[in-house]
Amino acid sequence: MNGTNRYAISSIICGINGTGKTTLLKNILNEMSKAGNRILVVTPDTLEWQHALPLTSWEELRTFKGYRRILYSQDAMKYIQRYYSNGVLVLDDCRVYIKAQSNDFMQWLQIRRRQSGIDLFSVFHGLTQVPPVYFTFATNLILFYTKDNIKRRNEYIDDTDFETIQAAKKRIEGKIASNPYYYEIVKLDQRL
Repeated sequence: MNGTNRYAISSIICGINGTGKTTLLKNILNEMSKAGNRILVVTPDTLEWQHALPLTSWEELRTFKGYRRILYSQDAMKYIQRYYSNGVLVLDDCRVYIKAQSNDFMQWLQIRRRQSGIDLFSVFHGLTQVPPVYFTFATNLILFYTKDNIKRRNEYIDDTDFETIQAAKKRIEGKIASNPYYYEIVKLDQRL
């Protein structure tokens, strides 16, 4: 990855528990890892991502290869911002902790990640949990079944994107009886 000469992706992944978010994300990340990308997973607990080795020091953020995981803390996010670049950053179940972050971190996460060469995957249980700033910078939405009221996000989402998301949500609702893991990818950045 070259952080200065490419467009970094920012993917929002939404769906209720048990819809397949983590399974799909692990498959995507396995392919990215095979391609030589380094991957850092921030998680609020130690229940998932056991296949990823735990980060052993803040200095390791600069140089590790392959998969690493780190348990969320304010310090962790501060050091990620300071030292992590040229890799994939996964914020798993991030609604648990993303609201606690400073505006400085959120600005870096959404605006400056391209300069740091970071592809971002942020996992939420519903669209209403996604902070509004995400919709401004997201490149795509991977939408699984969700029960929340998307209309509560209408004022933050581009009108065309909102209609597309709403239509995808309805199609997903119609398909989950036969396939509870059904999802759709909605492109939010038409340049890609």
